Amino acid sequence: MTRSHYDAVFLGAGFESLLSAALLAKRGFRVLVLGQGERPPRYEAAGRVWPRRAHTFLAAPSPIARTVLSELALHQAFRRRANAIDPAFQFVAPGVRFDLALDGPTLDREIDRELRPVKRAVQDFHRACGEHAEDLDRIVERDLMWPPETFFERRELARATTSQAFGRNGDGKDLFAEFPERHPFRLLVDAATRFATRMDPQQIPPIAIARLYGSWLRGAVKLEGGEGWFHSALIEKLETYSGEFRTRESAEAILIRRGVATGVRLAGTNETVGAGFVVAGIEVAGLLPLLPDRASLGQLFERTGEPTPRWFRYTLNLVVRAHAVPAGMARDVFSLRDPLRAPTEANLLRVETHPVEESEDGPTRLITVEALLPRRGVEEIVGYIGAMRERLLAALGDLIPFLGDHVLYIDSPHDGRDVQDVARGRLIPPEQPWSRGPRTMQASHGYPVRGALGICAMPTRTPIRKLLLCNGQVVPALGDEGAFLTAWSVARLVTKSDRRKEWMRRGLWTKVET
Repeated sequence: MTRSHYDAVFLGAGFESLLSAALLAKRGFRVLVLGQGERPPRYEAAGRVWPRRAHTFLAAPSPIARTVLSELALHQAFRRRANAIDPAFQFVAPGVRFDLALDGPTLDREIDRELRPVKRAVQDFHRACGEHAEDLDRIVERDLMWPPETFFERRELARATTSQAFGRNGDGKDLFAEFPERHPFRLLVDAATRFATRMDPQQIPPIAIARLYGSWLRGAVKLEGGEGWFHSALIEKLETYSGEFRTRESAEAILIRRGVATGVRLAGTNETVGAGFVVAGIEVAGLLPLLPDRASLGQLFERTGEPTPRWFRYTLNLVVRAHAVPAGMARDVFSLRDPLRAPTEANLLRVETHPVEESEDGPTRLITVEALLPRRGVEEIVGYIGAMRERLLAALGDLIPFLGDHVLYIDSPHDGRDVQDVARGRLIPPEQPWSRGPRTMQASHGYPVRGALGICAMPTRTPIRKLLLCNGQVVPALGDEGAFLTAWSVARLVTKSDRRKEWMRRGLWTKVET
């Protein structure tokens, strides 16, 4: 028996899902978000709060991010918490240490110091990124569907993209034509984009490389409170606009009648919840078990293929004495140990340093280290994940001298091991061991078919009517900006199903911050 009915039921509390749900709640729709086992961006262990991953908000300069934040009345709160980073990042490799400074004269000096033989080519590359950014800004600020599927949606996108320099698939231009193979500048651009995208880095089209690197160049920001604050702020907005969030509940089945999704059945209670739309904020692989059979999405896989995990993001957190961090170390560092080896595992690290904190151990700093692990190692090699702490620590020691003398705590949410209290020589079992382990790693997928400038993969619409996708697999190439485009597109679809609310959204009743 169906006890309640919502205009939209979202499965999963990921970034895209919460953004879209908050938008719909703001527009007057009755919305329910089920946690679906989704883990928040922060976790607790050994009496501390740790981040699950390194995070720099690269979508700050994007018009779509400003539009969404303004509609949610979050723009002012965001601006108060957003801190510009200068240099945007630091790239370290044998014989190279390059700071991507935001100040023009400082950046010129850095290029002179480290990249003098290719200075003109680097400056041309930066200038081109700025031009491409302006072109793409004009595209993403329009009310388009990502990816477009109907004839009219494809026509709108085609009209909007006629002036951009890349082809229809986003690969019509060689960005690195003037740089030799394995040149340090190629390597630093690759490192910065690998950790910014949600797609297999080997599939990222040139248009996405220019966009992601250009986002660092235009001014990435760190949020006070980190990704966890953003997650909490979206939940607060959702509930402020009368949306409902059930973090501990999940659906065990999607109810389908005559090819239309009509609601969900909740796990444990067997309660059924009716829905105008069911929106999957989880990966497609997690969606399949909720359907009556795999054939339900057969048409979708015939058209787009099935996403395949290629890489997993492993995070290692360290608490160190504050003076252990070198004075010249930037907040975000990409460290490449050997340019001749693949930029994976301990060979390429993303290192994020957090502000100084006072503790019983004196002034300390949190360091979050991230590495991309190949799927084969994670799934096929026994003990591979368990040994990753020591491998990353050894690699980090090349970047931070005498690191081992200053480490106080070590933990990873992904390897299933206890928190290491190094200073006191003990292990601290986590309070919630079931919320840790390799399954909690975020995956970067490969996609057999890509569309819409090469930045999109899965469609928002599925072969099952009223069942939509709103996850990181829709616009994976653009990372955070792709999440905003996905959320906006799903909210647009649901809003257009109710002409009265669509008129209200476009009318004077919509409050937009200025």
